[in-house]
Amino acid sequence: MLKHKIKTYKMGATYDCPHFFILNKGDNSGKPALQYWSNCFVFLADDTSEREFYYFVFLGLWELGYFKRGLIGSVVPFIRIDDLTNIAEEAINNINTGNRQWHDIKDAIVQLEQKKTILLQQVDYIIRIRKVMLYNFVRR
Repeated sequence: MLKHKIKTYKMGATYDCPHFFILNKGDNSGKPALQYWSNCFVFLADDTSEREFYYFVFLGLWELGYFKRGLIGSVVPFIRIDDLTNIAEEAINNINTGNRQWHDIKDAIVQLEQKKTILLQQVDYIIRIRKVMLYNFVRR
């Protein structure tokens, strides 16, 4: 099911279809993002609603630590594409067989993600203001 949708990202490649990237090296392997990393897979969706669904599935699996069991490597941990897809497919099958429906929680999850982005921007702004204040204090 997912094997034909997840590919290894090649630097400089462009994609016409909706897509997102999944980190494949380091302790954060499995983490999805809209920007590419140097070591990542790309998920190619058929439409934006499918991309949104799978993005939040991968985000949830990463936040809950599901991909940690697929990590290998002694110095730099990484996850193989087959292990990633197997873990994701197992979780998606569990989601589809339960009574949970994506459309019931989709709006709440999207709003929470937007609020998280706003809060992170506010924290960054506070840090910059604090640095300016300290700089002005030390400079005098």
